Amino acid sequence: MKRLLVFGDTHIPTRADSIPASFYTHISQTKYDLALVTGDLVQNNKMRAIMPPLPPCLIVKGNMDHESLFDFHAEVTIEDLRFLLLHGTQLSPRGNIHQLSEIAEHVNADIAVHGHTHVPSIDLYAGRLFLNPGTISGATGGWGGRQDASFLELEVSGSEIIVSLYITDWTNEQVRVERFYKDAHSMRQV
Repeated sequence: MKRLLVFGDTHIPTRADSIPASFYTHISQTKYDLALVTGDLVQNNKMRAIMPPLPPCLIVKGNMDHESLFDFHAEVTIEDLRFLLLHGTQLSPRGNIHQLSEIAEHVNADIAVHGHTHVPSIDLYAGRLFLNPGTISGATGGWGGRQDASFLELEVSGSEIIVSLYITDWTNEQVRVERFYKDAHSMRQV
């Protein structure tokens, strides 16, 4: 079994300067094998300064990562599941699942992890699983304010995946857990 931390859209230091204390505590007390990061870190070193120590990270470039050398997308196999990781700048409108599904099909991914919208989502569409961790720092799409903060935690075992969405309004925290598995042809929900 592999445990993954999935987050992105930190926008550190331009739109946010911290993550919720409850997230910091949870992440620092959990042993992760890998982090999938959807980009828009803005400054990787400043993002890492406000986060607890991170496991090895697979990071893709977001539209605000101007000086980054990260790739625009990445593909990785974890246990028996094939993941596509991208920021989502390529999608119009933002978060377009149909377009993302075509990209995932092209690279034969079972699961596509994306960001850019700042809104967390767990979607099963056309036999594939689409995951968006939202924004772990609560960064808004503009230049001020703060919105709900969120991240995902994945437990992958063979062809099964447990997805936990952590979300907070900075006062109350909620956790939503969903289970999926891959059969011979597609992803399905338990």
